[in-house]
Amino acid sequence: MQYSIIKTVRKRIPSGKINLLMKVIRKQEKPVRSYMTFIFFRDSDIRELNKAFRGIDKATDVLSFNYDDPPVDDSFLGEIYISIESAARNAEADKVSFDEMILRLCCHGVLHLLGYDHKRRSDRLKMEKRERDILNRVGID
Repeated sequence: MQYSIIKTVRKRIPSGKINLLMKVIRKQEKPVRSYMTFIFFRDSDIRELNKAFRGIDKATDVLSFNYDDPPVDDSFLGEIYISIESAARNAEADKVSFDEMILRLCCHGVLHLLGYDHKRRSDRLKMEKRERDILNRVGID
């Protein structure tokens, strides 16, 4: 699984840590050969997306858009949009570093692209366990 990072904000993004996270996800999930993009931007931008695609007129921390479901070899899986401002607020509220919050959001978004969901309680528990397992492997408790 290849990926790219697009930033529309000046804030530093922990690219090296994202790279480590993606190596762990590749090893654990064994996804098909595919490509995806992380896009980091402001609350105002993610609010527009959230309103347009989910009908919710407020900012959120992460949105994932699947383009190839189910994933097949050599496909563009999708895009993961992360609000830097929401991530910073969430990090402060959860008393974790900004980098840790970014990794949590990246992991959550990638798992959505790989087919995980949290609409039903059983699915949520499965996804949360998977997130914990992956994040533990990159040193996050």
